Amino acid sequence: MKSNTTFEIIRLSKLADDKLIKSFDCGDSRLNDYFINEALNLDEENFLATNVYMQKDSIKGFYTTSASTLTITNQIHPFGPPISRETMTEFAAIKIQYFAVDLSIQNSGLGKAMMFHLLSNLLVADLLYSIGFKVVYLEALSEATDFYTALGFSYLNPWEENNPILKSSLMFINYDDLINYYYF
Repeated sequence: MKSNTTFEIIRLSKLADDKLIKSFDCGDSRLNDYFINEALNLDEENFLATNVYMQKDSIKGFYTTSASTLTITNQIHPFGPPISRETMTEFAAIKIQYFAVDLSIQNSGLGKAMMFHLLSNLLVADLLYSIGFKVVYLEALSEATDFYTALGFSYLNPWEENNPILKSSLMFINYDDLINYYYF
């Protein structure tokens, strides 16, 4: 992505432009369907928060997040068991519900820049407002797992890595790794 390329980042409910929303195409029908048919209503009702990256009156990317919990049911905690509560199974989390870049600008670096911006803002929000979370996680489509791995995400279930049968995998990055990888 060119260094002089600038994007305006807008909460979807503030944009609320059906023509712009319907023109978005990331090449994945499931993500397009969510963005075109559901994202605005869920954002307006504050069930989920969607931010769009605008450039020259077109949407170039978006991500949808929510506060969440992540339940770990096995004995092995991928990001370390809590010291004070060894039997804890639910962890405060931020879930990246959806993440997409328009087909016309994929592989330009925008996705990486969007993720960097998102994760850096989560760190700042925690430091400023003490929101508290242990992990950021998402369900990565199989064709996107390399992208997330390159950004510091790991497989929640190690057996999912390199499994050609799966269409998606749960991936995470823990809070301590965010401090190491992302700057604000």
